[in-house]
Amino acid sequence: MKQKQPKKTSGRKKPPPPRAKLSPAKKLLFSAITVPLMLVMLEVALALFGVHPAIYESDPYVGFAPVPLYVEQSSPDGTIQLVTAKNKLKFFNPQSFPRKKPAGAYRIFSIGGSTTNGRPYDDATSFSGWLREYLKATSPEREWEVINAGGISYASYRAALVMEELIEYEPDLFIIYSGHNEFLEERTYGDIKDTPASVLRLSSWAARSRAATLVSNAMRRVGSMWSETPNKSHLSDEVDTKMIGLEAYKRDDALQEKVLKHYRYNLLRMIDIAHSIGARVVLIVPASNLLGRSPFKNEHRAGLTESELADWKEHYQLATEKWRQRAAEKWRRGAAAEALAALDEAVKIDDRHAETHYFRGLVLEQLGRYDEAKIALVRAMDEDVCPLRALSPTSEIVAQVAKEREIPLIDFVAIQEEHSPHGIPGREVFFDHVHPTIESHRLLALEILSVMENEGIVSPDLDDAKLLQVKHDVESRIDAAAEARALMNLSKVLGWANKLGEAYYWAGEAIGKDPKSPAVRYQAGLTAQMVGKLDEAIVHYGRAIKLAPRHALAHGNLADALEMGGHLDAAIRHYKLALQYGESEDAQRNQGNLTRAQQKLQQRKRSN
Repeated sequence: MKQKQPKKTSGRKKPPPPRAKLSPAKKLLFSAITVPLMLVMLEVALALFGVHPAIYESDPYVGFAPVPLYVEQSSPDGTIQLVTAKNKLKFFNPQSFPRKKPAGAYRIFSIGGSTTNGRPYDDATSFSGWLREYLKATSPEREWEVINAGGISYASYRAALVMEELIEYEPDLFIIYSGHNEFLEERTYGDIKDTPASVLRLSSWAARSRAATLVSNAMRRVGSMWSETPNKSHLSDEVDTKMIGLEAYKRDDALQEKVLKHYRYNLLRMIDIAHSIGARVVLIVPASNLLGRSPFKNEHRAGLTESELADWKEHYQLATEKWRQRAAEKWRRGAAAEALAALDEAVKIDDRHAETHYFRGLVLEQLGRYDEAKIALVRAMDEDVCPLRALSPTSEIVAQVAKEREIPLIDFVAIQEEHSPHGIPGREVFFDHVHPTIESHRLLALEILSVMENEGIVSPDLDDAKLLQVKHDVESRIDAAAEARALMNLSKVLGWANKLGEAYYWAGEAIGKDPKSPAVRYQAGLTAQMVGKLDEAIVHYGRAIKLAPRHALAHGNLADALEMGGHLDAAIRHYKLALQYGESEDAQRNQGNLTRAQQKLQQRKRSN
C-alpha cells in the first residue's frame, strides 16, 4: 500500500491566531488602575531616595536662607538637648527639649507669630504654656512636650520655613496660629500672575508630588542655561523691624489680594510639611481687637475732589463735636443720633477711610446697635492701610483650608466674642490690637485640649480642682518685673504706631510694676517726651541713668530733652557720655547733636 507523501509547504510560518481585542471601556479601566498604581510606586521609591515635594522645600513667592532655630547642646547627664539659638532669642522664647524624643512621649510644636510667642508676656502665659501645664495635670500618665516655636513678627511664610526644620525633630502635632503679620514685610509679586483656580489646584497637586518636583527641577536647571529665572522677593534671613515704619504703608488692593493668596498657599504648605512625616495639625482662626483698637493708618479713597474732601471734613468734625458730649445729658437727648447721621454722610462721600468706619462703630455701640457696630468695626479693620490685624478674609481662608484638608479648626474669634460684652472683642480680652490677655490664652489652651480629646490624642481628667490649681500655679509665677516688661513692650508697639497717648499711659503702668527697671524708666521718659511732657521725661531719663550709668540711649535722649529745655551745659555733658557708651552706629548722630549744642552754647555766651 502506497503511503501518502506530506504536502510541501512554502516555508512560511503559520500566522498566529488573532488575539481578542480589548474594548475601549476595558482599556480605560486598565489605565485607570495601572497609571495611579505606577505613580504611587514611583512616589514611594522617590521618598526612599530622599526626594521631597516642592511645596515644603521652597516658596514660589519669597525666598530667604534658612537659619536654624534650635541648636544642639550637651546636658550634664550626657544627653543631647535642642535649645533656642542665641541669635534667635530676640524673636523666640528660650526652649529646650531632647534631640531624641523619649519613648512614649508626645511632642507638640506651636507655630505662628507674636500671639503664639505669648506677647506682651512670654511662653509661660501663652496658650502653649497653659496647654503644657494642663496636660501635665490632667494626663500625667504620658510625657507631654509642648514647644513654643512662635516668632515675634513672623508671617506665615517664615513660619513655614521654621516647620521645615521642626519636622526633623519627631513632631506629633503642630498647632498653627498665624495671620496677623502677613503685611509686615515689603514683598513684590511681579512674577506671580493672576492664575485661574483650576490651574492653581493643578499646581498645588504638582507641588505635593515628588515625581512632578523632580521633573520641574530638571526643567528649571535646563531652562536656566538659556534664560534668567524669574525673580521672586528675597527677604532678609530675619525680620528687620528697624526698616518698618507707618510711612511705608500705602493702599494697594492688588497687592493685598496677592498677599492673601500667598497666605492661603502657606497654610496648605504647612499642612503638607506636617503630613509628610505623619504629624497632625490643628488650625486656629486669628482674632483681633475691634472695639478697643483704632486703625493704624488711614487714607482717603482715590479720586476724592477738594470739594468732596471739604464736605467729608465738615461731617466728620460735626460728629467729633457731638461725640465730646457723650458724658453729658445732650448725648442721650439726641447728640448720639446726630453724630451717627453725620458719620453716615461722611461714609457716603468716602467709604475707604478706616477711621470713619471705626468712629461710626463706636457711636453705634453707644446707641446699643451692637450688630451694626461690629460690622462697622470689622470694616474699619479691613480698610486699615497698615493692616497689622488679620483681615476678615483671613478668617475665611483658614476655615476653607481646614475644611478642604479635613483639619481640626478652632475659631478663636468666636471664643473672644463669647467673652466680650455684646460679642464685640475689645479691651476685656485683648491687651492691644491682637495680643490676647492671659485669661484669653488660658481659654484657648482649654479649647486646644478639647480638640485633642475629640481627636483621640488625650483623655484628660478635667477635674475642677486640678484646673483651678493650674490657674493658680501659672498666675502666681507672674512677677512684677515680668508684668512691667510686658506693659513696656505694649507701650513700644503703641509708640511705633504713633498712638502716643496710649503708649504714655502703659509706660506709666509699667513703672508702677517695676520702678527700678532702667529699661522701663527709659521707655517712660521716651513716651513722656513724645507727648510733650519734657520735665517728666528728664526725670525718667535721669533715674534710668542712675540705675544703669552706662545707658547710652538714656544719656542721648536726656541730652536731647535738656537741649530742648535750654540746659546746654548739661546737654553737652550727656551727649559726650552717649558718645562714650554708645554703639558705633549711633556715633555720627550723637556727634552731630553734640556739635550743634556746643555751637548754641557759644552763641549764647557771645550774646551775653
